[in-house]
Amino acid sequence: MDGSHRSAGHMSMADLSTSHLFEKYTVEEIRKLERETRADIEKKKEDLRQMVGERYRDLIEAADTITDMKNCAEKIVVSIQDMQKHCVNLQKTHFTKGISISPKKAGNSGSQSSGFYAIASQTKLLLDIPEKIWSDIESGEHLHATQLYLLACHIVSSLQLDTTTHQSAQLLKWFPVLSRQWAAICHFKPSILQSCRNVLKNADAPDVEIAKSLCAIMLLEDTSPRQVFTEFLLARKNAVHQAFSSPQFDTSVKRQVCGVTNLINLTLRQIHAVFYHQENEGEDDEKSNLLLSVLNKVTQSGDGQTVLAEELAVGTFSKHLPSHITEFHPKLRAAATPIAATFVQESVSQWVETCISDVHDGISRLLGYVTSIRGLTSIRDAVWDLLQEVSDIPLNTVAKRVLGRTLCLWGEFVRPLFLTRIQAIIQESLDQTLTNSHQLVIQASRETDSSPADLDVASHTWTELASDVPSPLAWQAGPAAKDVLDAGSLYMKARAFTPKTQSICSFIDVRLKSLLEDLGCYADKQTDRQTDRPQQQQQQQSDKQTATSRGAQGPFDKYADTTSLHSFLQIACTQCVNRLIEHIKQELTDCKGALDAAHEANLEEQAVGTINRVVFLGRLCSALTELSPHLQQAVLITEKRDQRSEQQRIRTKIATKRDSKSSSTDDEWSKSKAGFLSQSNEAYKLWSRYTCTSLLAEFKDNLTDTSPSALLKNSTAWDSIDIEEETEDGKKVSSKIRLPVQSSWYVQSLLYGLCEEINRVGGHALSSSVVSELVKATGDGLLHTYQTILKGKSPRGRDASHRLTQPQALQLLFDIRFIGSIMLGRGEDKKDQTRFNDLLHGLMDTLEGFVDPFDLDVFTPHMTSNLNRHAHRCSLLLGFLTSPEKHLFSSQRSSAAGYQEQHNVLPLSSPQVRFSLLPLSTASSQTSKLTLQPALPRQKQPQVSSMATPSPMDAILHKSRSSPASLSSRLSSSLKSGWLSNLGGQS
Repeated sequence: MDGSHRSAGHMSMADLSTSHLFEKYTVEEIRKLERETRADIEKKKEDLRQMVGERYRDLIEAADTITDMKNCAEKIVVSIQDMQKHCVNLQKTHFTKGISISPKKAGNSGSQSSGFYAIASQTKLLLDIPEKIWSDIESGEHLHATQLYLLACHIVSSLQLDTTTHQSAQLLKWFPVLSRQWAAICHFKPSILQSCRNVLKNADAPDVEIAKSLCAIMLLEDTSPRQVFTEFLLARKNAVHQAFSSPQFDTSVKRQVCGVTNLINLTLRQIHAVFYHQENEGEDDEKSNLLLSVLNKVTQSGDGQTVLAEELAVGTFSKHLPSHITEFHPKLRAAATPIAATFVQESVSQWVETCISDVHDGISRLLGYVTSIRGLTSIRDAVWDLLQEVSDIPLNTVAKRVLGRTLCLWGEFVRPLFLTRIQAIIQESLDQTLTNSHQLVIQASRETDSSPADLDVASHTWTELASDVPSPLAWQAGPAAKDVLDAGSLYMKARAFTPKTQSICSFIDVRLKSLLEDLGCYADKQTDRQTDRPQQQQQQQSDKQTATSRGAQGPFDKYADTTSLHSFLQIACTQCVNRLIEHIKQELTDCKGALDAAHEANLEEQAVGTINRVVFLGRLCSALTELSPHLQQAVLITEKRDQRSEQQRIRTKIATKRDSKSSSTDDEWSKSKAGFLSQSNEAYKLWSRYTCTSLLAEFKDNLTDTSPSALLKNSTAWDSIDIEEETEDGKKVSSKIRLPVQSSWYVQSLLYGLCEEINRVGGHALSSSVVSELVKATGDGLLHTYQTILKGKSPRGRDASHRLTQPQALQLLFDIRFIGSIMLGRGEDKKDQTRFNDLLHGLMDTLEGFVDPFDLDVFTPHMTSNLNRHAHRCSLLLGFLTSPEKHLFSSQRSSAAGYQEQHNVLPLSSPQVRFSLLPLSTASSQTSKLTLQPALPRQKQPQVSSMATPSPMDAILHKSRSSPASLSSRLSSSLKSGWLSNLGGQS
């Protein structure tokens, strides 16, 4: 049979008989089925045994539970019966004390009369208690009001507890006022509790009054010291919330901040006085744990006064009161135990953390209304004075006991908020100053064309004003270093600082000065001492002596944030300076673009207006480093110096230069100053480039213009010179030569225009590098222009149009030599000077090629003399173009110059050049190489000694003009034949 058939047979094996089993299965299968059946039987037996065991265990447990319930029920019944017996005995006892009548003595009429008087006196006392309670609540005697209320409850209970006796049932008939009077007294409990909780919120309440209010709450609500301690902390937490809920117009910020600080301070001290319990507390220590002390006096019977002490002293109806009324003392269900110090510290720590969060939120909102550092300083000083009040126990000692650590109310609650607010005020002030300054700079730069002082600094400088020399300083021989702000207009003119520049610098300096003064009041001890009045100083000294005598220190360090605020001010001020530099840099970039656009569009007026803006920005950058001393002080605020050195640091020296000292603190100001000077140099570079380009363009047009009108316009007068020569026969031959005595008009116009432009922008105050760069660029441009013009000219060209005539060549040669004598040596780079010298020599050689060699040898000494005379005459007008290190005038005067011009020489006793525009009459060691002398005969290849190397100026002015030997022989023969006799006419 198959597997499915066997499975079906196995499933119905219980229904098969033995014969059927042997018919369907083999012997082995039957044995297998037998083993499986036996195993199944054993398993079911085991399951049955386990089930019976578990049910039996549950049955035993249920039986035990029923037995325990029976025993517990029996004990409860017995306890209820005992309680009933004790209640009956208690009722009988109170009733007996209340009416003072015993059932055995009921027949005694005297006892009945005494009991009646006792009940009547208690009723009278109930009638008087409401008025007494109201009076105590109004006067703040909450503990006494609580005692009266509890006494009233005791009286009512003693008169009405036992309602089973006949006499107690008659009480309501005898005294119907009892029911109405109790209805009036029972409403006092909420009123007393509310008044006590109002006292808990008042931090100015005395410690004893708070302790009494807490005791009243404990007696009325039958609570423990821990519960009233928690309620006290909750009341003070609500008080902190209410301190910030008053309207801003009703209470000032100072009063609110001081109120919250005083609330937290007094709360900690009251916790220490009322709740803190010392383990080794002395018997005479009444200021520690006032709660238990007051509670023990109220609840313990003994020598202390009872609640009816005043009534018993009067002795009217109170003599009929029973003893349990006269000697009444309220009781608590459980004995009051001191609060553990760990519990106090944990609770106070949580309360302090919560208050810190609430105070930070509240004060941060209040400080938003304070917009000045002086206001914050006033609030801080008020808090300091508040916490400075001398107490028997220092706050640190109190905090260590009730909090487990030291606590600085200013440092943890208020100081971070003040620091953040002051930093915000500083940043807002600096940002506002920067914004206003930027607007002033833009407005002033755009209105430059309407300001005569900015358009022509020279005219403004030489205009006499009443404020040039301040009257207090005019006759005062002060120290060498004077305050630049008190120097007067004369110093400003000497530095080329126009009124608009002064106004912008003054605006920035005044704003920063105000900010530094406000910050000094908050973060500078020296400033604070200077601003205190003598009375305040005496008061502070007396307070300090009192605190020292008691061993107390100041509540907190008022100047702990000095370093942080100074560092913040330095960083913020440096950032604002950098932003101002970026603004000016952007303005210069815009001006540069406008100049390029105006140059392409050939808009001269627009370009002039733009260049005036550029010069103003450059002048402003230079002035900011001198006319804003408080800007430097703000950047160097972290440097600690005494008062004298700090005043010297913020002042700018007029007559002497300041010593440059390398220090880490000066780096910030050095960087800021370098940034301003960099933008100033950039502005003057734009001005220099524009000036040079404009003048050179006009010069090129005049030089290349060959029209008759231009020739007449630019022609100059020539000098006629008579010369005599002796022939071989011994006869003297006279002749006339004509030579230029002054440079061309366009050369003079260019040089004078350049000096005029330098004077216009205040060249006397410009740095030598700016002027030297301008002069160098102009000189190079002039020489390159000449080089461009002469490039197509040839001395021996066949085309006459490409040749220069000898008079033209002589005039150009005179012009170039004059330009070289004026501008050579102005640059600071030796390579540039050498390049300029080489270019100058090349042009001179080119022009000399257009002149006859014999004429050139004769003309050279006289041209040199004319050149010296012309340079002497123009030196005053062209003083800016000459090198400050060379003196064009010396005592060794040329005889050709003549003595009629000696009045142009200013005699000076000092060889030092102090007036660059005035010639010197004394000789110095440097004048020999810079003095213009007539040129000597030139050799073809001059031999220069290594011991006496001529300067570039000597090389130009003393250049030899000799010709080869063959030309010398020709010159001798020409002299004999009188060739020079007709030279003047040919010239």
